Amino acid sequence: MNKQRENTKRVNNKRSTKSLLYKAVIILAVLIVLVLAALWISGNESEQLLSREQAEQAVLKEYAGTVESLRLQSGKYVAELETAQGLYELKLDGATGDILSIVLLKRAAEPAVQPTPAASQAPAGGATAAPSPAPSPSAQRVVSEDEAVRLALQEVAGEPDDVDTGINDSGAFYLVEIKTSDGREAVVQVNAISGSIMSVTWEEPDGDNS
Repeated sequence: MNKQRENTKRVNNKRSTKSLLYKAVIILAVLIVLVLAALWISGNESEQLLSREQAEQAVLKEYAGTVESLRLQSGKYVAELETAQGLYELKLDGATGDILSIVLLKRAAEPAVQPTPAASQAPAGGATAAPSPAPSPSAQRVVSEDEAVRLALQEVAGEPDDVDTGINDSGAFYLVEIKTSDGREAVVQVNAISGSIMSVTWEEPDGDNS
């Protein structure tokens, strides 16, 4: 009886051991499959994104300047571009390299005018030389998007529809789309530094420009 019990016990232990071994193998296989799937998904995502060099070339293809910094953030590249007009922040689509937005961070400082030796001397006749006028604070101010919309509405009455930004040889600007009460659309170009109206383009519903 004792031998039979021992044999039965051994058989049960072997079965329990095999069962645990099978479970461990199944769990290990599932873990391996999950890890491989995660690596495959991660690899595909990284292949879809542009490299840093490609993103930098996409910026320089559109705008002349020097890329000071470039970082990947939530699937988008954020670049800081130094141009003759100032420092700009650009956001690019991480997959296509399309420019999503551009914002002026800091306007380029105007070079200081050095006084000539003649200017430092007192003028003839004992007259006092008038001091040079101080630069206007507004010359250094950057127009916000809300201010650009307000200035555009002063030029064309209506409802603002959309606002885009851009930059050319003249510097940064806003493009404010306005819908008028008679169904027309106007695109008002506002200088992002001075706030002056650079142009107004009308789009007629029938395709004719006024």
